[in-house]
Amino acid sequence: WADVTKDVHLDEVKLNRPRAIAVADIDGNGDADLVVTQLGGAPLILRNEGGNQHNWMSIDLKALNDNKNGIGTKVELYAGMQYQKWEVVGASGYLGQSASPILAGLGSERNAEVVRLLWPTGVPQDEINLAAKKVHSIAELDRRGSSCPVLFSWNGREYEFIADMIGPGVVGHWVAPGERDVPDPDEYLKVAAQSVKPRNGLLSFRFMEPMEETVYLDQVRLLAIDHPTTYEVFPNERFVSAPPFPEFRMIVSRDAHVPTGAWDDKGNDVLPLISRRDHKYVTDFEELPFTGFAKLHWIELDLGEWDAQKPLRLIIDGYTDYFTATSLYAADQAGIKVIPPYVEALDAQGKWVRVVNDMGFPAGLERTMVADLTGKLPAGTRRIRIVNNLKIYWDTIRIDQTPDAHDVQVTEVPLAKAALDFLGYPREIRLRPASDTIYSYSHRSMTGPYARAAGNYTRYGDVIDLLQTPDDRFVVFGSGEGLKLDFDPRQLPPLPAGWTRDYFFYADGFEKDLDFYAAHAFTVEPLPRHSLLPYPYPEGRDYPADAEHLGYQLEYNTRARSERMPPSLRYRYFLPN
Repeated sequence: WADVTKDVHLDEVKLNRPRAIAVADIDGNGDADLVVTQLGGAPLILRNEGGNQHNWMSIDLKALNDNKNGIGTKVELYAGMQYQKWEVVGASGYLGQSASPILAGLGSERNAEVVRLLWPTGVPQDEINLAAKKVHSIAELDRRGSSCPVLFSWNGREYEFIADMIGPGVVGHWVAPGERDVPDPDEYLKVAAQSVKPRNGLLSFRFMEPMEETVYLDQVRLLAIDHPTTYEVFPNERFVSAPPFPEFRMIVSRDAHVPTGAWDDKGNDVLPLISRRDHKYVTDFEELPFTGFAKLHWIELDLGEWDAQKPLRLIIDGYTDYFTATSLYAADQAGIKVIPPYVEALDAQGKWVRVVNDMGFPAGLERTMVADLTGKLPAGTRRIRIVNNLKIYWDTIRIDQTPDAHDVQVTEVPLAKAALDFLGYPREIRLRPASDTIYSYSHRSMTGPYARAAGNYTRYGDVIDLLQTPDDRFVVFGSGEGLKLDFDPRQLPPLPAGWTRDYFFYADGFEKDLDFYAAHAFTVEPLPRHSLLPYPYPEGRDYPADAEHLGYQLEYNTRARSERMPPSLRYRYFLPN
């Protein structure tokens, strides 16, 4: 090194108590200029002359949501033999912050083959073949960073998307300072009769992770529900924020009907929106700049006349645009807490009285949930309202008073085959609003913009032994991977005349987001376990280290993955034969 202060005449620069220095390409010519602030004087600009003799590029990041400058984004650049890496930061010194665009020198290279980004939301992104001597404005890819595993069912023509599953089984979510969520790991999902047809004599399903969560699946089951065609059947499912969690029971409905009236908190008549399951939702609430959050809002229902001697339930179709661990943390910094749906009733004095603290909400993409109001409302109540501050989209709300029915037959369909494999990424189809999502299994890409946690995953192949009982011997899989599941229907009884057969698909397991505010988000381990404790567990209550569970890990979890990003982050869809 040589001291060139005099050669560039910096010794002639006179400063009055300089306070801060920042770096920016002020004149846009590809070299870094300096701005120096001084006490009692104007800022001084030191313009770089001749620093742009070689090739360069500027990378200006535009993030989604509230972090517009993408602070925290990790950036990698590959140009010929060159490799450079940055992390976007805020303040760069005392009372100063450099310009946020990244100025990258390329030497003699005329372009960067790849600029790879990992946004603070957990979304990875590749930009290909960016030319030198340009400012490249890169907008964050508008996609969810994570999704619960999704279920597809063979309907005689294709694997049809049913819904996502085990969202309430998320582990390690930041909830409040020093507090993590308690997961609810099991879920029953209704699969209607027309969506299940034999394939080579078996009832065939695909259970897979379409994005970048780590999935720990412990058990799957398939129940055949035979019932008269005049009935509808539903599992007693919903997402509640804390134990006790909903217990499994069959909900049988006959002649469920829409309310007499329905209004949102602005007084708009929304009865036409909630009268049919048609993906036309109640949406007139104000969103907050935190994923999954909205301002407090409600939907008011006129129940009409109802019989206090019979059960009283709401059968609700809708979906939830989930919050994330990061958005929970960000909202908490703004003084905002989750307010799950609660129910108020209008009493005889004209006052709204809370009658249900946590009604629950749909546990993911469009599905049916049941809210039991039996014995909860004062006699004669007609008006209730459902209040929350989440992005929950109500599609259909019906009132049901069907007594428990006994002419329903439940038969378990035994699991015949279960194999873990890489299945690819099903095409995501966004409806309106854009968070209302379905997937096409027929159109899949073998590559996609998703990262994976580092650690030991279950090896590919036969895993039927791991899915028979909930014993914490999980099938562990990640982004683009999933299970080929086949059930044997040969022992099912014949259907009586006037009956139909629906199915309940059961999954027991956990999932973990690749989220900066989730516990151990970027590693597979430590493994979760069945417990009413938040993850990670206190000392002495962690994953079992007995012979059975150690042997399971040594036999099955032999597929080690590093945290390196996949070679391609772009979709390339194909239509299988």
